Amino acid sequence: MNYEDVTFDCFMSLESKERKKILNDPELLKHPVKNNLKQSRYDHSLSVAETARDLALFHHVDPEKAYIAGLLHDVCKGFEKSDPALLEDYLNFYDPDKLNGLTGAYHAWAAPYYLKEKTGFHDKDILNAIYNHTICRSKDRLSLILYIADKREPLRGIIDDIIKIARKDLYRAYKILGWDVERYIKEVKNERFIENRL
Repeated sequence: MNYEDVTFDCFMSLESKERKKILNDPELLKHPVKNNLKQSRYDHSLSVAETARDLALFHHVDPEKAYIAGLLHDVCKGFEKSDPALLEDYLNFYDPDKLNGLTGAYHAWAAPYYLKEKTGFHDKDILNAIYNHTICRSKDRLSLILYIADKREPLRGIIDDIIKIARKDLYRAYKILGWDVERYIKEVKNERFIENRL
C-alpha cells in the first residue's frame, strides 16, 4: 500500500487493519495530515508535535499521545479559508453553542468531530486536547501541553521563557501565555477575545 497517497477523505475506504495501523503509527499518520494541509501548516504541526512530546516527558504524559495531538491539532485549519461552511456545519450539528462568531477557534472545535467521522479516531484525551488548543478550558495536562506547544513551537520565532517555565509548571506557563495571547488577539488581530479560564 502506498501510504503517501492516503487522505482523510479516502481513509474510511481502507481496510480496518490498515486504518488502525495508520492511526497507531505517527510516521504513517503524517501522510494524511500532510495531504490535508498546506506545507507551512504541516511544518507547524510537526513542530508542535515535537514541542508537545518534549513537554510531555517533563509531566509524565504519554509522549506519543502528545506527539499525535500536535500532529493532528490543525487538521481543519485550512478549511477556514477553503471551506468555512464545513466548519460551521460540523459545529451546527455537534456543538451549536460554539457558533459564536469566534471563527478563529472553529477549526479547533470542529476537528474532533471531523477526525471521528473521517477516520474513526476516538482517543478522548487527544480529541479533548485538540478541542482546547485555541481557547483552553481544560485542566488536563495534555490539553495544557498542546495549548502551550501550539503557541510557542520554534517555527513561530518567539523568544521567551514560556517553554522553560512549562517544563516545570504547566499552569504557570499557561497563565503567562494567556496574557500574551489576549494582547495578540485584541491588539494585533483586532478580534473579539474570550478569556481562557481554568
